[in-house]
Amino acid sequence: MSVNNRKWTTFTAAISLACLCVSLSACSYSTKQDAPVGMSSQEESGNSENASSQEQPDNSEKAGSQVEAEGSASADGAEEKSEGILSRAQGILEGEPVESSAGKEFRQDKVLQLGETAPLGFPTVDNPKRIGVECTVNAAKLYNNPKEAGLDEKKVQTEGDLLYDIETEIPVSPLDTSKLSFLLCDVSIKNISLDLGELNITMLNVTGLTSDGKELRHTGLPAYYSEAVYELDDRHFYDFDIPAGQSVDIKIGWWIDLEQYKKENLYVTYNFGGDYDLQSLWKLDL
Repeated sequence: MSVNNRKWTTFTAAISLACLCVSLSACSYSTKQDAPVGMSSQEESGNSENASSQEQPDNSEKAGSQVEAEGSASADGAEEKSEGILSRAQGILEGEPVESSAGKEFRQDKVLQLGETAPLGFPTVDNPKRIGVECTVNAAKLYNNPKEAGLDEKKVQTEGDLLYDIETEIPVSPLDTSKLSFLLCDVSIKNISLDLGELNITMLNVTGLTSDGKELRHTGLPAYYSEAVYELDDRHFYDFDIPAGQSVDIKIGWWIDLEQYKKENLYVTYNFGGDYDLQSLWKLDL
């Protein structure tokens, strides 16, 4: 999905949420005005209705005023919330980053070394502990360009969300590959339980540590992988299949901006941005 599509999707969701805030508040206010205030279940049955109205003639007026005030305050609060959401949505359309730290915290206990194998979870509703594949990152090396790595440059992506700015987390476009390095990793993947059509190479990302060392940032989508069977501009480019029980050795490549991402802080990451229990990080030791 392009960054413009993502922005528009987020924008429309924000608009819907803003409308919902106002609508719910209006419904709540209307309900409070219509419903009797301070009425017990016995009073609702009518057993002491007359007595109650005679003993507290002014209470209903006070309560009604209170409901009106509360409803007005609630409506004002909803308007403030909706205005804030609409302002944020406008910012998204104008290119402001969408802030979210979900699944981005760096956790040392998730770090693996090159050559280590990890089971990767693909949970389902029926089987939340399902292991989909086993993955091993065997080696990693930085090159000046794909040609230096011995690759056919016609099979390497140069357009799309291939590089994210480490600060804004927004894709860099247009991409000047002459100023970038190319990271190539050797990866072994064994299909444990997945059906055909379930694998996508973007399950593996390269991430880099922020300057404070506390969070990870996605460097961008893979620009190359050796098992690709679709053309570069095909929407299925990142899809691939391994029959259950079989293994394959894959070369995967990413464009890296070493001015933003330090080579000593790069990791091949599974489930970046998702559940920490499912995450695995291979330190690349470049």
